[in-house]
Amino acid sequence: MRDPGASLSKKNIRLYLDGSEKTRFRYDQASGYLSHYVGRALSPGTHEVRIEAEAESSDSQGRLSGTASKRWTFTVARR
Repeated sequence: MRDPGASLSKKNIRLYLDGSEKTRFRYDQASGYLSHYVGRALSPGTHEVRIEAEAESSDSQGRLSGTASKRWTFTVARR
């Protein structure tokens, strides 16, 4: 997750897994990579990830702020 020209940091990012906010994740500002270790096996079935970010940037007109979100689902198969 990157925003060229903006000051995006971990404090500006919210990560949700199945509707529950996760505060223990890593965000590398240089590469834009975000990762979260679940810590346990997820139950079989469909799960949802949602990321929300808010950042401020500067342009010739002054300071701007913006928000973005991304949502996707994935499925854990039964063994």
